[in-house]
Amino acid sequence: MDTRALLKPPVPSLDHCLDRYSEYVEVVADGQNRPTENTLRAVQDFRQSGLIFQQKLLSIAEQEPNWINQFWLPEMYLRVRLPLPVNVNPAYIFPLQHFKNEEDWLSYTALLVRGFVEYKNKIDTKQIEREVSTGKLKVNMCMQQYDSILSCYRHPGIDEDVQVVKPKRNKENEHILVMCNNQGFIVQTRIGGTMLAFADVLYQLRQVLRMSEARKATAIPVGASGAGDRTTAALFWHGMQEDDEEIECSPIKTFCDRQAQEEHFALQGKHILTGGGSRGHGLNRWYDSTIQLVVSSNGVNGLCIEHSSAEGIVIIKMAESALRYERKNRKRRLISAPERQISAKALTWHVDKEGLMLLEKQKGTLDELTQDLDLVVLLFNEFGRNFIKEAGFSPDGFVQLALQLAHFKLHGYLVSTYESASLRRFRFGRVDNIRANTKEALEWVKAMIGNESKVSGFISARRECQLSYSLVHFRRPKLNYCEEQQKNKPLLLRRVQYHFLFKNIAGQGIDNHLCALNVLARKAEQEGEIETLPEIFRDPLWAELMRFPLSTSQVSTSADITDCYLCYGAVVRDGYGCSYNLQNDTMIFAPSAFKSNPRTNLPAFKNSIQSALQDMKKLLVN
Repeated sequence: MDTRALLKPPVPSLDHCLDRYSEYVEVVADGQNRPTENTLRAVQDFRQSGLIFQQKLLSIAEQEPNWINQFWLPEMYLRVRLPLPVNVNPAYIFPLQHFKNEEDWLSYTALLVRGFVEYKNKIDTKQIEREVSTGKLKVNMCMQQYDSILSCYRHPGIDEDVQVVKPKRNKENEHILVMCNNQGFIVQTRIGGTMLAFADVLYQLRQVLRMSEARKATAIPVGASGAGDRTTAALFWHGMQEDDEEIECSPIKTFCDRQAQEEHFALQGKHILTGGGSRGHGLNRWYDSTIQLVVSSNGVNGLCIEHSSAEGIVIIKMAESALRYERKNRKRRLISAPERQISAKALTWHVDKEGLMLLEKQKGTLDELTQDLDLVVLLFNEFGRNFIKEAGFSPDGFVQLALQLAHFKLHGYLVSTYESASLRRFRFGRVDNIRANTKEALEWVKAMIGNESKVSGFISARRECQLSYSLVHFRRPKLNYCEEQQKNKPLLLRRVQYHFLFKNIAGQGIDNHLCALNVLARKAEQEGEIETLPEIFRDPLWAELMRFPLSTSQVSTSADITDCYLCYGAVVRDGYGCSYNLQNDTMIFAPSAFKSNPRTNLPAFKNSIQSALQDMKKLLVN
């Protein structure tokens, strides 16, 4: 889709970036009782020594349509060697189904596949309506991610993965990869430019099931290749003789798992994320694929998503379209008959002894992740976004404050927090990070926990949420200070906080900028342009600020698609992941952690989230 009319993302000033970085240093250091003198001195030094890298970045920005992605994408995803399951790939849980029999199961799967194919056709034929930002000032959004989600594949590399883009030379014939009983099959979805009917897809799925049962004893679980660390995955595929173009060019991977309220939701999430490990359905996956559609015979279904090519909200919109397609056409499937009777193709692998050993290693890694993953679900029914909006708050800002309060109540300090801010208003824009662990948030949570005036806490909460609301709606907030509020200046969110939030979504965030400066400095050191890496990047607090013990994400679904949520694992071993789905009168939270880490306590964190929300409601009601 055309991006030329969109602006290129700006490069923030170096001083702006370092000023904000210094404030976050103070918050993180407060939680660890660390001195900040050396860190702040290094920041001051970089205001001069960093100018050379800032100038290089400005030159790159002049030449490139988007200066961010060449730095952010490799550092955030492609160079990360951690396994994709749990660590990287999120899961989107669909409504639980109740299949009467095998035919019902396969029919539902075929309709979902057909729904995804229909949506892909809309993308290819430019029928997807251009999105605009929310709020009074409407801004066109970049639609490039829609082109990527069904044409991009993450191929493992020794040091860095590669995004393989499906060539557009052959749109006449298209297929998907179907995994069943740990085996791969090619199912055609388009022949001679014509999309195959639901009945033809169903016909092939029946074949897949029969062939997989017959070949089960001799199957080599090649799906394990992407289940462990990325370097091992690369070594495996480097040693394979087969051309994997059919897999890379498959826009959707579909997985048919044989049988394998909060607790049930959590179990569904774990199943989509890991399949229960190598002894369950964890090898019935292809973790390198952007879209993995998982449909189990016990009714659990959803998506496992490789995240490097698109943001969650883009994929969610496509998934909801497929779910609506299934709902609309479920009665018609009973009278459909196959028109072409096309045969599915079984994939055969020739794996040598070394390759088999690598697969065993990957299976072991997957099993460790499966055992260590802790995931719970909080169905919060006391209020939802309607109540928050009626009180004049931004729902997302309100929840972000609640998560800061929840962490502080449990652990007594704040940590670096990740929440993505969309940059799709810019050409090829992806995201930057809104760090909710601000100095103002720290002052507020301390007031909430301590004996200071709860009115002050309420004022701070209201300001934070109003300012977040203004960020989302791209307009300046109305700050009406009364006499009592002026007496509580230490707890008020200062006007500059508005500018910080506003500038993030306007391309003035610090995370992408710091990432680029760090990469340029490392390259200069490697090439001998500088003797040593600048002190700011060698400082211990740098490493602490660039890791996120609290990784959050709002992925709210449409009102007509109920009982859905998104989940993922914590991004660091001693941290929490927490996605949330905001509905009119309810909220769904999916906190996660690793069982083996002594710092985290997931049941307590879940309870702390609920308690924080209740405390904030009391402030509003009172």
